[in-house]
Amino acid sequence: MSRMGWERIEDQEELEREDMGLSGRLFFLRLVIITTLGLLLYRVWWIQQNRGQELQAQAEENRIAVLRQSAPRGVIFDRNGQALAVNLPSFNVTITPAFLPGTEAERQAVYERLSLLTGVPVTNTVQQQALIQAANPELVNTYSRLAELYNAPVDETLDQAGVVPQLPDSIAGIVETFSFAPYLPAVITSSIPITLAYTIEQESIFLPGVRVLEQPRRYYPSGEFTAHIIGYMGPLPNENWLNLPGYERSDRVGWSGLESSMEFEMAGQKGELQIEQDWTGRELRQIGLEREPVAGLNMHLTLDLDLQKQAYDILGQFMEANRKTARVDEITGERTFPEIEQAAVVAMNPQTGEILALVNYPTFENNRFGTDVPVDYYLGLARNDYTPLVNHAISGTYPPGSTFKLVPASGALQEGIVSPNRLLRAPGIIEVPNRFAPNDPGRVQPFVCWIFPGEHGVMDMRRGIANSCDIYFYKISGGFDQDGEFVEGLGVDRIARYGAQFGFGRVQGIELPLEAAGNLPPNRNWIVQTYGRPWSTGDDYNLGIGQGFMTATPLQVAQMAAVVANGGFLYRPRVIHHMTDEDGNVVLVDENSQVVARAHPGPNGRTILLDAGGNPLDDPTINIEFDEDGNYIFQPEVVDALDVDREFLQVVQEGMRLVNTRIDEDTFYTGATFTDWPDAFGLATAGKTGTAEFCDDIAIQRGWCRFEDIQQRKVLPTHSWYVGYAPYENPEIVVSVFIFNGGEGSAWAAPVACNVMAAYFGLGQYADGLTLEQWQDSLSPDNRVCNSRSFNPIVEPFDLVIPEEERNTQ
Repeated sequence: MSRMGWERIEDQEELEREDMGLSGRLFFLRLVIITTLGLLLYRVWWIQQNRGQELQAQAEENRIAVLRQSAPRGVIFDRNGQALAVNLPSFNVTITPAFLPGTEAERQAVYERLSLLTGVPVTNTVQQQALIQAANPELVNTYSRLAELYNAPVDETLDQAGVVPQLPDSIAGIVETFSFAPYLPAVITSSIPITLAYTIEQESIFLPGVRVLEQPRRYYPSGEFTAHIIGYMGPLPNENWLNLPGYERSDRVGWSGLESSMEFEMAGQKGELQIEQDWTGRELRQIGLEREPVAGLNMHLTLDLDLQKQAYDILGQFMEANRKTARVDEITGERTFPEIEQAAVVAMNPQTGEILALVNYPTFENNRFGTDVPVDYYLGLARNDYTPLVNHAISGTYPPGSTFKLVPASGALQEGIVSPNRLLRAPGIIEVPNRFAPNDPGRVQPFVCWIFPGEHGVMDMRRGIANSCDIYFYKISGGFDQDGEFVEGLGVDRIARYGAQFGFGRVQGIELPLEAAGNLPPNRNWIVQTYGRPWSTGDDYNLGIGQGFMTATPLQVAQMAAVVANGGFLYRPRVIHHMTDEDGNVVLVDENSQVVARAHPGPNGRTILLDAGGNPLDDPTINIEFDEDGNYIFQPEVVDALDVDREFLQVVQEGMRLVNTRIDEDTFYTGATFTDWPDAFGLATAGKTGTAEFCDDIAIQRGWCRFEDIQQRKVLPTHSWYVGYAPYENPEIVVSVFIFNGGEGSAWAAPVACNVMAAYFGLGQYADGLTLEQWQDSLSPDNRVCNSRSFNPIVEPFDLVIPEEERNTQ
């Protein structure tokens, strides 16, 4: 039944008014929606018209990524092809912070799963705080305040102070540390097994931001034997590396040795790979290869690894024997055992400058730096007083002692200061009046010979070298005018001139970093500018015997003997024989490490020369030659030539030959005091001993330096030197030996050099192809080469022939 007509007119009018109000609001709402949509559509149209290509490129960039492919790093070999540095496959687990889930719960789930797979803790904040609370509160507060004062990390400061050990990095801590670069992968752990790498990669679809990246690991087969030569690698040491072409924050670069000095040659050039990726950054497929990586250059060294190992063992055994040999203090009579921790051996070819062996003590294990820099191990090395990370053979500077006498000997003959046969009186002591108070006996300065209170009698040049007579060299170096004997003396200026020609006081250009120049005072004014006092005759005397202000490296001492041995030429010392590319071409680079030429042997003995791009090159200034077997012929480089006549240089050679001569049990010279040189084995040698007295920070800290008031003289620690070459007639090898706090050079350095020479020539117990019985027989005193009255090392040959039945019983 219809109600039409039943409503009151007032009610109906009210309803009509309400409908009209609602219709107005709906109309306004529709208008707003239409306007908004219109504006949005206009905005879309505007963006498409004005920024369409830009946004499309950005979207494509998010989908397409260009990955840099690391180039294979150059490999290092010794002169016989034995590997010294190689690349091994290694896998790192990384997190890219920008691709982690947005919620804390999801991120925590990723961390926990990754921690379960890798063993790296999610966080160690609670455990670290527990260690801090358990430590000495006074020390914690003290070092915490110091850390805040110097704006240093508290945990790291407490750890370095030995108060609270710092726990390993956690996943959350690593992500926070690298949050400043959210799109760069942060390494969570490295060198994981390949099976674990496969597992993580399979699960990476459920672990956004997590990826396994392959990164070659540097491995050094010769380890501590060649650590100072090869060096090691580490992360970029500073931000400046990012300004160099091709380097990224995650790269590793050479930190020392050849890894550092030849970084640009061995690093190669990275390639670029184009991939498609999803929103997590996970690679979906490869699209194209934009640029192939170019492998780094391979280094072929002059080093003989077998000789290097033998020299290392020989030196190490002599050092250990020296530690166990008691010394008696000449003043107090106290018996003590010396601390022998630092030493070096340099062996080189005097005809070319090729380094054959370069041994350092103490050494370190560079394989510990294969994937990262272990902080505790590194700090232990860095804090060691004997500086194991320093290549003392080229960077350690010490007074060369009597080995340096070869320089004033050559200069005095050339300048006519003395003739080879002129005899000079050599008492055990001479006294030099003070130039400002010549009549005051209290100011007379005594200069003694090492043989004092004995004396050498009269000396000519040959016997002066053979006996290492200090008085003889005082006179020819600084002059002498007493008791009717007048010697002009070279003086510092002329000693410096000849010393520089021998290689002292200058960097000679070996390819290793941080080669030291040493110190050779250039003239009399040097001491005024440095110490503010005038140069004296005593300074000339001290310089003439390699003491006073004179310092040199073991490499420079070896170079001095090489100049004498080869007839007067200073060759640039070289540890790199040549470099090759991945195709086997010999490569030459310029001073900026840019390839200028490639070469390989062609038919009929011709050399095929190419430019950097592989195109034929015709450049007569480039001299690359190969022998009949296709091996590169080393090209020596002359740095300087000695301005001494050959006849005078021969006199010095004859004096050095006498040094190693023993005529009978009662007649011998300094080098033969403790060592029987291998003349009986058909090898004639020449050399020079040295015993340097000097006091450095190590000696001062240990109380080895003192002044005896009663005898009015200094008592300083003695350091052992020897340098020599062989064969005498046609030298093939020079060996220099330095042993810090080693005592007399004739007792401890000379036998080391003799054994290294014997190992090089394969004499006696070092001969090739010995059976076990023959080798044991060669160790007897009657058969041993370089038999020494101080100590005889036992170094097993590399190719010792041991019968199978005896090998099984060992």
